[in-house]
Amino acid sequence: MHNLEQKLARIDLNLLVALSVILKEGSITKAAQTLFVTQPAMSKTLQRLRDLFDDPLFYRTPNGMAPTAKAKEVEKRLPKILAEIEHLFSTQEFNPAMCEQTFSVSVPSVLCHAIWLPLLARLECVAPHVCLIDLPSDADPISALEKGRYDFAVHIVKPQSGQCHYTSLGTIRPHVYARKSHPLAQSISKNKLEDLERFKFVDYQVGPTESKSFENPIEKFNRVLNFKPTVVYKSSQLSLLTELLANNDYLFISPSLMMNSPDFSDKFVSVLEIDIAEHYLYELVLLEGPHIAHGQAEQWMKNELINSISIK
Repeated sequence: MHNLEQKLARIDLNLLVALSVILKEGSITKAAQTLFVTQPAMSKTLQRLRDLFDDPLFYRTPNGMAPTAKAKEVEKRLPKILAEIEHLFSTQEFNPAMCEQTFSVSVPSVLCHAIWLPLLARLECVAPHVCLIDLPSDADPISALEKGRYDFAVHIVKPQSGQCHYTSLGTIRPHVYARKSHPLAQSISKNKLEDLERFKFVDYQVGPTESKSFENPIEKFNRVLNFKPTVVYKSSQLSLLTELLANNDYLFISPSLMMNSPDFSDKFVSVLEIDIAEHYLYELVLLEGPHIAHGQAEQWMKNELINSISIK
């Protein structure tokens, strides 16, 4: 049994255009003039239409050509069909407010609040029908993007030349965060790394899929600085870490991007920006799937992500 595509492959869509003109003009001669073809060519087109529909479509009357019942039935549907085809091939100006597309984005879980909360607040105003899917960070985002598992990935691993396109979002700089009533919050400008040693820390636990291809940035910073904080709790659940941080005089080392989250910046303050050599820092990048370059909606979402995440 032929499927829809096989059936339509036998049909020349130009025949529908010709039929529409013949129906409007009511004359082979006038239809030929409208389409800038000869009358014999238009007559052959009409014969092909009759074969296609298995119907004479028109019959002669003293007043010219008159449509058959089949032609009248087609005439009712044809304008909508042609309009849909025209819309399919026309370039429409993208309107975020009308977009109903779903985008999947892989984001490191420690940055979820900092990335999603500002972005979702903006999209609620400019693109209320868009749906975002938050997927776990992957140790091999390049392969996942190429296979279409998600549209974008926020990561610290740059692709090799030719693998996929990426945009730099800025350099990750480590800060030490504490609740606003923390003792160190009263002397921010004077704090030094050694001042932190008398306090306990909570720490973010990188998931197994994230840690396969790179070292936890915070652990790397601590190793380079020869700093060994006393950690009382490690978790991949940021909400638990921030709850502990809000109710105790604990400290938390995390990227400066954390302050992008209104929920985080309302409760916590950076008590120290860790001074570390530039070549030890990580660059945060936005990776994109190969299909992103070919869609207006995809390019718009890419710009929204860049504007929301970019590290100032």
